[in-house]
Amino acid sequence: MEDQKALFDYWHGQVQLKNVGLIGAYQHVETHTLRHECTNYDELRNRPKVTALEEPARSQVITIIKYQCTAQVLQRRAGMLRDRASDFQTMSQELGQERSRLYQFVRRLQERLFGKDQEIKRLDARVATLEAENEILRVEAQSSQAYAELQRDFHELQKKFEKTQARREELARNNKSLGGRVAHAERYRRERDEARAIVQEQKKKIETLTEEVRYLRRQLEATGERA
Repeated sequence: MEDQKALFDYWHGQVQLKNVGLIGAYQHVETHTLRHECTNYDELRNRPKVTALEEPARSQVITIIKYQCTAQVLQRRAGMLRDRASDFQTMSQELGQERSRLYQFVRRLQERLFGKDQEIKRLDARVATLEAENEILRVEAQSSQAYAELQRDFHELQKKFEKTQARREELARNNKSLGGRVAHAERYRRERDEARAIVQEQKKKIETLTEEVRYLRRQLEATGERA
């Protein structure tokens, strides 16, 4: 047993690993490939002191060399793959955390954009309201101005009507004083007809203006109710 342990310990120390890239390869690698390509197995089994041994001692030593080379290269490969798996797990966790941070950032950005969109809509509605109020004020101002102008025209026509009425009364008085004089009677009739025509024309204008004043009053009342 002591001789066996000594042989295992000796050849364990003689094993050298190489071609580390192949040892740590992601894809599957056959065991015999790892033994021949990634250790000094062939060099060890062909050493003169091994080949000089008689059977069955030589086969026993080669078996120990094979075992030590295979065990060490597989152990190294397992360790490298575990380390890489751990690195990948750490990377996955970091990526998950980064994904979570990005998701939270996107959510905050969406909330801000949505809030800005709502604020823009609110401001647009406010602008539309102010424009409507401004239009109402403008219409009211124009209506008030038009109403004032109609009132002035109405007063002027009223004065003209009163003058015409006074002229007609004057003509009536003159008719009485002229008695039966034909010339004056004809002039009276002519002036009377002219006066009547003027009065009728003025009445029509007054009626038209009165109707327009009423229409503007209704417009102002309706505007006031909407406001």
